Amino acid sequence: MNALKKAASILISTVLWAVILLAALFAFTTLATKDSSHVASLAGYTPLSVVSDSMAPTFNAGDLIIIRKCDTSTLEKGDIITFHTIINNEFALNTHRIDEQGGVRSYVTKGDNNLIADVHMITDGDIVGKFVTRLPKFGKVVDFLSSSMGFLLVIVLPLLVFFIYQVYHLVT
Repeated sequence: MNALKKAASILISTVLWAVILLAALFAFTTLATKDSSHVASLAGYTPLSVVSDSMAPTFNAGDLIIIRKCDTSTLEKGDIITFHTIINNEFALNTHRIDEQGGVRSYVTKGDNNLIADVHMITDGDIVGKFVTRLPKFGKVVDFLSSSMGFLLVIVLPLLVFFIYQVYHLVT
């Protein structure tokens, strides 16, 4: 019976540590991507939450997309890229498809669900990365984790539970 208690204690501690570490890593990457001038990446990959349907049906609002840093000299018409731009008079990240190449190393982009091309010409310096894949509806999870309530429930609460568990374990 004592061996069973010890095994259960080790299992609970391991699970709580894993949850805390994964949540901290995920919260770090999602919170860091909120900065419009610098985009955090992990091994060259960045998760971004989609906020509009401009690229539907390729991906929709609420999806999570993964972009990868890329060599801009390899980009061509049809590639989906994430870039710095101005939307509603604010700096923002946008992800659209290259509709045509402008001049040397400049691109005209357009959302798949948009009738007209984007107003701003994109240059190599604006490009953050190239679209890799999407996780449907997972962007809502990222948005929640990026919120104060999500941080409280996913980081602070598990840490508190872990601390209480460790104190209880020491006392008994």
